[in-house]
Amino acid sequence: MVTAGVLVGIAFTGTGFANTLPLLIKSHSNYWATIGKKLTYIQEGHHGPIIYDFFDPNCPYCHSMYEEEQSIIQAGKLIVRYVPVAYLMPSSAPEAAAILQSPHRQAALRRFEALAGKSFAEPLGPQGPVGLPSIKPSTHTTQALATNMAVLQSTHAMGVPAILYQRKNGQPGLLPGMVSRGEFLTLLPNLK
Repeated sequence: MVTAGVLVGIAFTGTGFANTLPLLIKSHSNYWATIGKKLTYIQEGHHGPIIYDFFDPNCPYCHSMYEEEQSIIQAGKLIVRYVPVAYLMPSSAPEAAAILQSPHRQAALRRFEALAGKSFAEPLGPQGPVGLPSIKPSTHTTQALATNMAVLQSTHAMGVPAILYQRKNGQPGLLPGMVSRGEFLTLLPNLK
């Protein structure tokens, strides 16, 4: 069961792996095929099923989720496409831009997560964690973040983290909120 949590006033509730996307999706296979073309993401892993992990740079639960996924990725059991969104704090967009506008996005994400781990250990101020890289978002990055957010909102997720996945039968699914390593391992055999 996915646990309930609260992050910056946004409630997450889930009923486990049975959660699905709204019935507005007419063709599940068509949805999954087009989703990767719409989103801007940073991929980690080369083997296993693909999931999309929506995160905001200022979300401590997203950082914890990143840490939970790493051993599964390194074991070659999962491909994670990290999809940044920027809405929790004013610093979210410049921080997401620092990752997306980097010539080495994967390395930038890893560096960011290492810094975030230290930052989230301290109490958060109104601007989020202190010391995370940030730059002015380009027009292209602003549009990419807006598209990522629109896709997240289309799933009716109540916030981040949110995991979008595809079942073996082709049907998409959604896990809102924090997912533990054990829950990922339980889910893996059911993923396409």
